Amino acid sequence: MNEKQLSLFLTVADQGSFSKAEEIAYISKQAMLRQINSLEAEAGVRLLDRSASGVRLTPAGQEFYQGAKELLVLWEEVLTRCRGAGPSSEVLRIGQVEHQTLLHRVTDAFAAKYPDIRIQKVIHPNHSGEFRVSHSITDVGETFYNPLTPSEAFSYTKLADMPYRAAMRRGHPLSGEKSLSLSQLAEFPTVLFRQMVKQEYQDLLTEVYARLGKRENLLLREDVDNQVEAAFHCGASDTLLLTANGFVTEIPELAAIPLDTGWSEEYGVIYHPAPSPTVRKYVDLAVTVYRELTAKKAL
Repeated sequence: MNEKQLSLFLTVADQGSFSKAEEIAYISKQAMLRQINSLEAEAGVRLLDRSASGVRLTPAGQEFYQGAKELLVLWEEVLTRCRGAGPSSEVLRIGQVEHQTLLHRVTDAFAAKYPDIRIQKVIHPNHSGEFRVSHSITDVGETFYNPLTPSEAFSYTKLADMPYRAAMRRGHPLSGEKSLSLSQLAEFPTVLFRQMVKQEYQDLLTEVYARLGKRENLLLREDVDNQVEAAFHCGASDTLLLTANGFVTEIPELAAIPLDTGWSEEYGVIYHPAPSPTVRKYVDLAVTVYRELTAKKAL
């Protein structure tokens, strides 16, 4: 068992259902079930009773619940002591996944400005950043703004409005354009991930592609964890990837052409509601870095 499984177990028990826990933990119900099943197999006893109305702790689960809380507290105390024994007592844990690049330049600037603060990059599964920040597993992370995402457990500061781009292979028939219209996109298979594109934009795209008789070219996907794989697939075909995520501009094999629609998505940094002085320094620097980039129109 590991701290991730223990944290998920506590979340499921507190919420009383896998569906509610899924909304908070930002991982799929299936992935959560696998983790809990693995935990129960290792413990050798059923910890949760499942029913149509939700879940509840078994007698063994109640004992395990209290023990898991104590273990996580102890684990954090051990980590804190280890960090304090290093060359610097200050450590900044930055959550990141493969397709998140917003904070790279901030982290580089922070390392140059505060060389005595040790930076620890924590690789985590896609879309679990909010969960890990709110549970103090990481100190900061990045996200795109979603007004439906509950934010009581973490704070959010806007950094930039990122324009939508169509990513494609270099040498694609559209790769030489300075900007692209929706009608130009419709001529080619166009992948977009529903969770990452505003519903109003999806509706307009559906309307345009249908009007042009290209409905089959609009490829809506739910498997948002596979964005990077989809981007590299575009590099070997005529398929386009429509996204506001800036990672596509950092893949050398791709050209990323902005749309002429003016569409954008808000991206920012997330952190604990009661940030440490070190985290506050990072957030303040992030705001400064992106304010300068916006002024230079370098996004």
